[in-house]
Amino acid sequence: MKINFNKFIIALAPMAGVTDFAFRKICADFGADMVVSEMISIKALEHNSKTSQKMLREESKSIRAVQLFGHDKESIEKVLSSDLLKDFDIIDFNCGCPAPKIVKNNDGCAMMRDIEKTKEVISTLVKFSNKPVSVKFRLGIDGIENYIEFGKMCEQAGVSFITLHARTREQGYAGLVDKTAYKKLIDNVNIPVFWSGDIKTKEDLDYAKSIGCAGVMIGRNAIGNPEIFSILKGHEPPYSKKGAIKTHLEMLKSYYKTERTLVSYFKKHLMWYVKSTNNATLLKQQILQFTTLQQIESVIDQM
Repeated sequence: MKINFNKFIIALAPMAGVTDFAFRKICADFGADMVVSEMISIKALEHNSKTSQKMLREESKSIRAVQLFGHDKESIEKVLSSDLLKDFDIIDFNCGCPAPKIVKNNDGCAMMRDIEKTKEVISTLVKFSNKPVSVKFRLGIDGIENYIEFGKMCEQAGVSFITLHARTREQGYAGLVDKTAYKKLIDNVNIPVFWSGDIKTKEDLDYAKSIGCAGVMIGRNAIGNPEIFSILKGHEPPYSKKGAIKTHLEMLKSYYKTERTLVSYFKKHLMWYVKSTNNATLLKQQILQFTTLQQIESVIDQM
């Protein structure tokens, strides 16, 4: 699928443990122009991890991106030369994850520490990919904000577009993004720039458009709230939140082999979905205790 950057793109951001194939499909139904998978290890794919390969399931009809992480160039060549990623339109490379276990292995935001070394990795991605490559990164790490230099490197490496989450690794998800950083980056590169972080309202969207962003990625504000895409576009939702929850659950029934694993996984999604209801606190307390599919379906039916 060819990406038209003349059209402002509203995307679902990649989120570990959140953006499963069913949630991506639902967000696409509600208007997300692009959806991005959970972060997947290139090494795990190389070693034929069944868990990681299952994460490659894709059923949305929007632009489909798979987010990868890892720094071994031979692994990248092997995975990208296979047909594992055939269902995706874009390869998105993670250089922004702040999680300690990812950074400790010199992946995610740790990739911002050595720009020249990371350029070799990204150049390998571009070389062996038959799809556009994008890179998602932060302001910086270890007290050094080098996002402009990093963005320029991505352009030189042949990346099609970049996404900035304007917080440092040390900030994690605390505080507000640095709104001035997006315009500075846009002014210093000649490839499209996406805004990631704190997009909640139409006003946020309009501001991102006004400074020249090619699109936005919506993460935490979409959790349990796929209708945000319809709201931002001014469209009627295709179905109700109850319909979204039912669709999500039904799609996952074919993904998880046992009721126990399905219930364990879906409880967190159900708690996110009910967060805006009047009796959310009580419902969350009840959901935490659920052990059966029948209990989950009973709550959904009562919504």
